[in-house]
Amino acid sequence: MPLVTPPTLVDEEGGLTQDCEDALVAIFKRYDVDKDGALSSAELDAFAKDTNGDVFDEDTRSEIAEFLDLDDKGQLTLKGFLQMYNLQTSSEPEETWKDLQKHGYDTKLKLVASRNEDSEDKSIPASAPSKQK
Repeated sequence: MPLVTPPTLVDEEGGLTQDCEDALVAIFKRYDVDKDGALSSAELDAFAKDTNGDVFDEDTRSEIAEFLDLDDKGQLTLKGFLQMYNLQTSSEPEETWKDLQKHGYDTKLKLVASRNEDSEDKSIPASAPSKQK
């Protein structure tokens, strides 16, 4: 069986590829329950728990607040979410792949399962070894 190499997640300029960005935007929108364009503390906790198995610790929350784009309420915006993933993907693309797979994306960045389907079909709580930086 031939080895399948997944597509790169960053382009030549170091930005996220369009396919990667599209997948991340869809993930962000899934967690932006109130559709205000930013992740509240509760929405961010839900994302982190589904992605990493636990909420972000205070150090990570401080880094998010200091380095990423937030709205006037201090909530992580879509721009900040993409910044977070651009930073992670530039240094640890394998962690971003783990995150994408946790959220139902295959190695071609196609959505093949949703978080809800995973939980309903397998009755297994979500946990992941990856940590956002």
